[in-house]
Amino acid sequence: MIDDKYVHAKRQNGKGRSNNNGKGNGGFYSEGHHNRDQREGKFSFDTIHGLKLKEVEYTVPSKAERVAKREEFNGVRDEDGNVLVEGVRSKFLKMLAKDHEKELVDRLGLTDRDIQGMREGYTPNGFNVHHKLALHGGGKNEFKNFILTPLYPHDQFHKDVMDAQLLGIREGETRKIKIPWTDEMIYDPKQFGFTKENQPVKPNYVSNVDPANYPKLYKPEHISVAKRQKDMKEFYAAIDAKNAEQKKQAQKQAPVKTALRQIVRDRQRG
Repeated sequence: MIDDKYVHAKRQNGKGRSNNNGKGNGGFYSEGHHNRDQREGKFSFDTIHGLKLKEVEYTVPSKAERVAKREEFNGVRDEDGNVLVEGVRSKFLKMLAKDHEKELVDRLGLTDRDIQGMREGYTPNGFNVHHKLALHGGGKNEFKNFILTPLYPHDQFHKDVMDAQLLGIREGETRKIKIPWTDEMIYDPKQFGFTKENQPVKPNYVSNVDPANYPKLYKPEHISVAKRQKDMKEFYAAIDAKNAEQKKQAQKQAPVKTALRQIVRDRQRG
C-alpha cells in the first residue's frame, strides 16, 4: 500500500480543549504550540515558500454555511468512484490538467498517470488543493482561491502561520490575520524557503510540522518524473488490481441486472 505520508489527513480542530491554544473557550483550537509572535502575526519573514503574507479579514461563517461550502468543494462520488455531484475541486483539477499540463510536469514532476487522474477529478497523491483563504474564514470555492501544493508546505501554512492567529476565534467573529497568498495556482518548488525583502531568513518559531512525516515533493531536488513513477508504482498497482476486481464483479452481476430491468419493463407494459 502507498505510504501514509502521501495521504492528506483533515486537520482536527474543534472546541473546548487546548494546551495554551484555545484555552477551552469554545472557539478554534490547535494541537500545535505557538509563541507570542506567531499568535500576534509577527513573523520574521514576509514570504513562505513563494507565498507572500497578506493581511485579510477572517470572518467565521455559520457551521451550516461552512458545511455547505465544504460539500460544494468535495462533491459526491458513489462507492465505485462514479461522480454523482461534481465538486469545485474536481473542476479545478480538470482545468489544471487541460490548461497547465506542462507546468504540472515541469514544476511538480507529475506523471501521465497523475495527470490522467486529474482529468478525472482526482488530486495527485501527496498533494492538496489548498484554499488560500480558508472556508472557515469566509473563503470561496473559486479557482483564484486555490493552489495545488504538496502536503508539507500546505500544513506549514496552516499549523505554523494561520492557526496561531486564530486561537479562540468563534463563529461570527472577525479578525485581521496574515495568510500566505499568491495568484499562482500551482506550487513552485524553486520558491521553497523563507524570505524577507527577497533575502533568506529563518522562521522565528519552532515548526509544528515534521518533514519526516511527509513525502519529499516540495524542493527542486525532489522533482523528477522518473522518481515519481517509482514512488507511485505500488500504489497504482493496487488501484489497477481493485479496478480489475470491480470490473469482474460487475460482469458477474450484469445478467442479474439485465433480468431485473426486463421484469420492470414487462410490468410496466402489462
